[in-house]
Amino acid sequence: MNRSLFRASAVGAAVVAFSGVISVSQSASAAETCTTIENSRIQSMPGGIPEAVMYVPTCIEAVPGGKVRGKTDVNWSFTHDGQIDRSKRFSSFKVTVRLEGRVPGGTDTVVTSRTCDVTSRINSIDIGNLDCLTPSAALDPKKQWSAGATVVYDIAGDTKGPITWQLTNSPLMG
Repeated sequence: MNRSLFRASAVGAAVVAFSGVISVSQSASAAETCTTIENSRIQSMPGGIPEAVMYVPTCIEAVPGGKVRGKTDVNWSFTHDGQIDRSKRFSSFKVTVRLEGRVPGGTDTVVTSRTCDVTSRINSIDIGNLDCLTPSAALDPKKQWSAGATVVYDIAGDTKGPITWQLTNSPLMG
């Protein structure tokens, strides 16, 4: 099979699988707005792991008590796992999610944020996901709310150093 076609099929299959997980979680929280496939990536890996498929939607959600928070759902799978030492996929894999507020016509201001270290989890299982949530803040109805996120990861053994992936913000709420 053509490598490009295989890669496109892998991303498509991963997004469909991850979308099922997201749609199930969205029904539990009706006031949640997320990105769709914008935040997906296939990352070539050295050695026996040719590619990592990653999908990281950013979401803004209203929570009980008149509050709001930002969220990412880090999803991953490996298209082929021939590497014996799984602890060496990533030297580091961290996601920082931000809750951002703005007055209409203004610019985003970070209200709260949290950095989650996903390294040990992504190194230990072939297919998985992990949520990263900001602390909640009072839902000010005069503001529009969104979540933004940045992923910084370092692939073990590639000697290229950390890679920064700026994710697309969630749609606005409010």
